[in-house]
Amino acid sequence: MEYAALVEVYERLAGTQSTHEKTAIVAETLAETAHEDLPMTAQLLRGTLFAPWNPAELGVSSSLATRAIERATGVPAEEVEADWRETGDLGSAAARAVERAVQQTLVSETLTVEGVYADLRELAGYEGTGSEDRRVDTVAGLLADADPDEAQYVVRTALGHLRLGVGRGTVRDAIAAAFLGGDPDEPGETPEADVQAVERALQVTNDPGLVAQTAADAGRPGLADLDLEVGRPVEVMLAEKADSVEAAVADTLETSSATGGADSGDADPTAPPAPLSEYKVDGFRAQVHFAAGEHGDGATGPRIFTRRLEDVTAQFPDVVDAMDGFDADSYIVEGEIVAYDPDTGEPVPFQQLSRRIKRKHDVERLVEAVPVVLYLFDLLSLDGASLLDRSLVERVDALEGRLTERERGLERMPNLRSREPDRVREFYEAALAAGHEGLMVKTADAAYQPGKRVGYTRKVKPTMESLDLVVTRAKWSEGRRSNNLGRLYLACRDGDRFREVGRLSTGFTDDQLAELTARLEPHVLEEDGRAVDLEPTEVLEVAYEEVQESPKYDSGYALRFPRFEGFRDDLDVGDADTVERVESLYEGQ
Repeated sequence: MEYAALVEVYERLAGTQSTHEKTAIVAETLAETAHEDLPMTAQLLRGTLFAPWNPAELGVSSSLATRAIERATGVPAEEVEADWRETGDLGSAAARAVERAVQQTLVSETLTVEGVYADLRELAGYEGTGSEDRRVDTVAGLLADADPDEAQYVVRTALGHLRLGVGRGTVRDAIAAAFLGGDPDEPGETPEADVQAVERALQVTNDPGLVAQTAADAGRPGLADLDLEVGRPVEVMLAEKADSVEAAVADTLETSSATGGADSGDADPTAPPAPLSEYKVDGFRAQVHFAAGEHGDGATGPRIFTRRLEDVTAQFPDVVDAMDGFDADSYIVEGEIVAYDPDTGEPVPFQQLSRRIKRKHDVERLVEAVPVVLYLFDLLSLDGASLLDRSLVERVDALEGRLTERERGLERMPNLRSREPDRVREFYEAALAAGHEGLMVKTADAAYQPGKRVGYTRKVKPTMESLDLVVTRAKWSEGRRSNNLGRLYLACRDGDRFREVGRLSTGFTDDQLAELTARLEPHVLEEDGRAVDLEPTEVLEVAYEEVQESPKYDSGYALRFPRFEGFRDDLDVGDADTVERVESLYEGQ
């Protein structure tokens, strides 16, 4: 398949803001793609080259891409950078450079989808001396064979900034429309059962190419056969927030599908099984996978993934060692990794732990400086058998039986089984007294539903908790911090959109401000003087004094005296707090 054909699809996607039209374009493209090319095409339509849990990185920075453009076209880097500043898009600057190239390749080749995909993926394997020049040469080689439109998308893909608005939901609906008897031209008319079949398959595989191939080959029965696989992380089941312990207990009892069952002292045999309450700790949610023997990539031993499906095994060798205390030949377990003070043993805030999540060098020093414990709370797979359809109590009972050795750094999450609000409140207060955030209250007989907020788990925290918000706009600072983005506009989720709730200008150290600028600058969409619009990519934890009504921001609310608490590297933008949550906090003040 010629790359120009895919670029035509990109242009059609870029030319519409309609989600319906984008879904129809993706559905049509997938339906017309050769079977063996579906995995590659599904990835490229979203601008990705690796599965989300694959730690491979292309290593292409904006400066490296600029050098590659200059090398391919002969257009000076200063001119490329000027075009970049004007358009806010280095891909557009690459297209302009190709249009006015001062040097021409004597023999050029037609770019193919397979060739672009393979060459860009190869960048991740370049290591050692000269690896940066090899990356420049490879990208320059692609650009030398590209026309302006192709160059634009080669650079955007290499940088990870495709900007076409093709989200996970778009791909899901497109697969259902293309392969499950729907109409690719009218994806909105696809039966809900078909959409949910694709959704469930994506939840357990996180592999749209595999799901598309399976849907094309075997329809809904084939999708139903897709299940958990060790080494391939699954989306975690999400919790909803409750305003009180009493509300959390009532909600989880109401969502129970059964009556009766074993309790911890509760005598009524006709009542729903008692909810399971667990400490809510200030760490990051981890999924640990293990199967005896060698993995497909040659690695052995447990592998650790975040809720964003990122592989952080190398950053947590102490957790890998601690899993020696879990007795099973193969497993997928869930837990929370929490950092503690090595002198006092007390838990420390997530921001100290976050130093370890992204660290790739000098790991051993941080292992000693920021020790951690893994609190296990769920078991999703055991010895090759999925437990997703088992009840929560069945899963945690199986988990308890596997902790035969209490290795330092591996513990069962403190828990209580009771439907009595007074007992649960006492447990909640004990969690707070121990320095933890609150409670998770779970429906006892609920199956595990990946990636869903289904009301089976409620979290309870003190009312005026911090908010997890997304940065959508910013302004360049003034004075000594003029090289940094320092006035940040914060937004909460409203479906697939973001609504602003205030501006953040305080609480940063110089180092944090520099790091924030480095994270945000590659995602600038448009610049007007000192003001910039940003692609929403970063989630920040923000404290505040109160929530006020305000017509100034499109959420209808504003945070009074917001202050920066830290980066939430464990969260995706889809995990940010919602308008409904902000409204709830406002009403509960």
